[in-house]
Amino acid sequence: MIIDTHAHIHQHEEHEIPEIISRASESRVTKIVNAGVNIKDSKLSLKISKIYENAYTGVGIHPEEIKSSITKKDLDILHELSKDKKVVTISEIGIDHQNHSPNLEIQEEAFYEQIKLAKKEKLPIIFHIREKNNDVEESYAKDIAIKIFSELSPGDTGGAAHYFSGKWEYAKKLLDLGFMISFAKPIIYNKVLHETVLNTPVDKIIVETDSYPQYYKSDRAKWTEPKDISKIIQKISEIRNQDCKFLEEKIYKNSNKLLKF
Repeated sequence: MIIDTHAHIHQHEEHEIPEIISRASESRVTKIVNAGVNIKDSKLSLKISKIYENAYTGVGIHPEEIKSSITKKDLDILHELSKDKKVVTISEIGIDHQNHSPNLEIQEEAFYEQIKLAKKEKLPIIFHIREKNNDVEESYAKDIAIKIFSELSPGDTGGAAHYFSGKWEYAKKLLDLGFMISFAKPIIYNKVLHETVLNTPVDKIIVETDSYPQYYKSDRAKWTEPKDISKIIQKISEIRNQDCKFLEEKIYKNSNKLLKF
């Protein structure tokens, strides 16, 4: 059994969602956590989770969606949404230091406030930290995140670095702060990540597909879906030279622990 800890299948056309969930179930995916990227999207994710038993929700505001300072109204809505039993995480949140990203001070404020909300509601955070051109050597956004993590200690209530694409040195800092590392498809083709896959303790590994409508791919069959998550576990098995079934069981246990299923 496998849990896709971070996806966005609620963003698909409504008629496609049951088909996506069915294909996932056939691939032993028992639960899918769909992260919101803004208030409206978080509400949509929660709506979908009410329809499908194995769909769950993350509520949050993605850094690219933060055009101005986060408001008390936004936080109050997220707070109310977070009380629903189908909401299992505050996500998707993070810091983006890219060429066209919103003002970093505004992002930092929103990240800080959403982490405070997660701690108040005892929910884990699923976050990403992205540098310019996804440069693994850059540390500007990482330094902001580490500063906030050191002050608020969100690792105490749990969390994971979503779609991890950095170097082992940064992963180790996150592990030391109490976070898990979430691996996705990049480990299949990016050898830079293999050191992190190899060195991360097995009880700190979770997996995800980050699947969403990939309209830029003309062949619909090539869109990433939760059903593809077994490919990620298979690659982890190859890199670590560990039995695939053993890893699947451990990762399933880790996911349940993090998300309190």
